[in-house]
Formats: sequence, structure tokens, C-alpha cells
Amino acid sequence: MAEENVILVTFEEESKAYQAANVLKEANADGRITLHAVAVLQRMEDGTLRVKEGEADAFPVATWTTGAVGAATGGLIGLTLGTLGGPLGVLLGGAWGMLLGSLVDLDAAEEEESILATMARAIQPGSTALIAQVTETTTEVVDAEIEHLGGVVMRRPVAEVEAELAAAEEATRAAEEEARRKLREERKAEVKGKVQQKLDQLKAKVSGG
Repeated sequence: MAEENVILVTFEEESKAYQAANVLKEANADGRITLHAVAVLQRMEDGTLRVKEGEADAFPVATWTTGAVGAATGGLIGLTLGTLGGPLGVLLGGAWGMLLGSLVDLDAAEEEESILATMARAIQPGSTALIAQVTETTTEVVDAEIEHLGGVVMRRPVAEVEAELAAAEEATRAAEEEARRKLREERKAEVKGKVQQKLDQLKAKVSGG
């Protein structure tokens, strides 16, 4: 039975990621897998993401994209790239992973942190990764091809990735609401402090008068 998965593979050598993209394209042409989308990405030292999207053949000479990450690819991979490349992607290496896990009600015995957090942590600064959406009748095809290139495949079902993307949006919205609440409280405290200061000054004048 065919399964639709999102795969992520990291390489120390950038050229290996390009080779992997072409290998997946060839496997698709041979009918061994169905390749829906593929992109190559790198994590910069400041935590931001840059990607190469489009045709796999053009990846070696394509220009890195740092803005609107995932827009060119679209679909599930585009959404995943957009999340990993946004502010949340930078934070995913911390407590956000557990937060996302709780939002999608993951079984702690099976998954200690979120899929997106696992992906974010796998893409370390200086490394190059390949991400793709594929339909596979067996995992052996992709695993064997990637193994030849020295990579290890991280594989997750499309349905689980979609659930986490929805949870990521909810988590981001919750964080924004919390930030606005704290800002309002700080402003109220600041105003209250200024009012009290003014009252103290007036009382001092009255007492002095």
C-alpha cells in the first residue's frame, strides 16, 4: 500500500543535497516513487533559513531565496518551509517542540517532541538539507538511494505534518496574544506608576505648602 510521506535528509556537503534531489527525480521518472515536491535548504548562523526551490536540475546554479520562503514550492512542502523559515522555526529548537506536541495530542511514548521541532533541530547551521513530499509503495527505494550518498532519511506521514502545521499556526497565534496581553499589562503598570508619581509630587507640594 502506497504511503505519502515528507522526508528530510541532511548533508555536510551541499553538492550531496543536489545529487539527492536528482536521484529522487530519476526514481520518480522510473515510476519507483511519486515525487510531489522537493527543495534544498540551509540554516544560516543567525538561525534564518534560505532555500532553493523549483526544478531539481537547476538547484546547483539556482539563487538562494531568503524571503517568502516556500512560496515558490507551494503545497505542503511550501508551508513546511515557510514555518521552518519563519520566527517560529528559529524557536522550534526550544520549548516550542513540546508545546506543538501537546497541541496535536501526540502520544509521549511515541513522540517526545514535535515533528517540526525535530526537523528544525536536524537542520544545523552550516549543513544543507533536502526536503521532499513523496508517495512510496516501499521505503527501501528512497532509503537505499540516499544511503549511497551518505545520508539518513527522516520520514514522517503527510497527515502528521499537516496536523503540526495547523498546531504551529495555533501556537504562533497564542504566543502573539500572550505578548499583547503582557504589553497591555506593562503599559497599565507604567501609567499607574506615573499617576502615582504625580500624586506623590502633588502631596509633597501640599505638605510643603
